[in-house]
Amino acid sequence: MICNNKKRMLIFWFTILCIKNCGAIMDNRRTFTVLKVRRYFLRKSAWGRLSAESGRIAGLTGFTLIELLVVIAIIALLIAILMPALSYVRKQARSSACQSNLRQLCLGMNLYTLDHDDRTMPFSHQPGKYWFHQLAPYLSAKDYKDNPEEHIEGVMKVTFCPMTKRQERTEESFYGSAYSSWRFMGGEGSYGLNLWLLPDDPIYAPAFPAGNFYKKYSDAKSDVPLLGDSMWVGSWPFDIDMVPEDITGQIGYPGYPHAEGYFMGRFCIDRHKKAINIGFVDSSVERVYLEELWTLKWHRNFRPNYEVSIP
Repeated sequence: MICNNKKRMLIFWFTILCIKNCGAIMDNRRTFTVLKVRRYFLRKSAWGRLSAESGRIAGLTGFTLIELLVVIAIIALLIAILMPALSYVRKQARSSACQSNLRQLCLGMNLYTLDHDDRTMPFSHQPGKYWFHQLAPYLSAKDYKDNPEEHIEGVMKVTFCPMTKRQERTEESFYGSAYSSWRFMGGEGSYGLNLWLLPDDPIYAPAFPAGNFYKKYSDAKSDVPLLGDSMWVGSWPFDIDMVPEDITGQIGYPGYPHAEGYFMGRFCIDRHKKAINIGFVDSSVERVYLEELWTLKWHRNFRPNYEVSIP
């Protein structure tokens, strides 16, 4: 009888406990359901979408170290690819500016000969009498003729190839090179004149064949070189002239002596990738490779030489 009472009591308390637990479970389920419903409506609302979008954006603003290194590597690769191209474009622009300078100087010479009965200026070592002094007034630089040192930075900058730099030297006269300018008679520049076009020359002409000179400017055909990139103010090229050992012109004088066999060396300089710009009598300008210098009609009796090679 006692045992039966104990069993009844155990069953009674076990039933009470189960009922309580079921209530707690139901309360938990009800709470979970409410939370799910609330989260569902929050996502559907504008505030919920904004919060989610902000979360995604915040997640995208960060970079890992590997991603940063990859970006840096790509940028470095692009720079390595573009730098040679930019350098080439810059040199091409300078070469074009050089050709423009030569064209202006050639036009100045044409105007000068029109005013002087089809003749070029006399060859002279007197101040204000050399070819660049005489051309200055035809380039709107009248003051340059009498005082070139004070007016080099003006219009007469056309006497400088953009590929060259002025030399900071104190001598009154010095040679230039493929990369630097010359100085002579107070003037400076980096172009040289074909001196076979200056027949009125009491200083040097007597030592040269008279038949080589163009007596009048109109005697020279359109393909005769007038001015070109040079490491000195001018020259008398011969078809037998040798290729200089140093086409950079760095050795200067007496590496380019004043003698037959060496005069072409003043023009044969590596200023534009083994080529120079030349302005012709008709004011046209061309880029000419160094070996082709020996094929041009520098003087009346010049015989083209096609066997020249540049090391």
